[in-house]
Amino acid sequence: AAQIFDTAGLGLVLGQAIGRWGNFFNREAFGEYTDCLFAMRLPVDAVRPGDITELMRENMQRIDGVSYIQVHPTFLYESMWNLVLLLLIIFFFTKRKKFDGELIAIYCIGYGIGRFLIEGLRTDSLMIGSTGIRVSQILALILAVFGTAFIIYKRKKITK
Repeated sequence: AAQIFDTAGLGLVLGQAIGRWGNFFNREAFGEYTDCLFAMRLPVDAVRPGDITELMRENMQRIDGVSYIQVHPTFLYESMWNLVLLLLIIFFFTKRKKFDGELIAIYCIGYGIGRFLIEGLRTDSLMIGSTGIRVSQILALILAVFGTAFIIYKRKKITK
């Protein structure tokens, strides 16, 4: 069963890399205002009004009668993160795997870390009440911790 999870994990991470582009086409799940190298400009009328923050409004640009916000393309960050993770698993970890299930655990760690960091840039996150804590960040952290604990447990078991 663990071999199946290792194989399925490769398809899962590739699917997530491709699937994030749906956020681009839907003009959703983007980050806060930025003027960084990868900034993405979106027409205001193509974005849900509730997704526009005060900082975005302050930095809104008007070009040829159209208002634009400029944001972090978090879909791109996550898509690229997932592609790098896939390549690392295929070209580095596959050859060094010590036990069945290790690749899916590495996926959990890598995806969890990436999602935790990138989720912090988004403006449309689901929060736990009024705590300011993002649900997705908690879940991503749990995923990374689980993957790490699983690898430590299995490697200790192998050395005994």
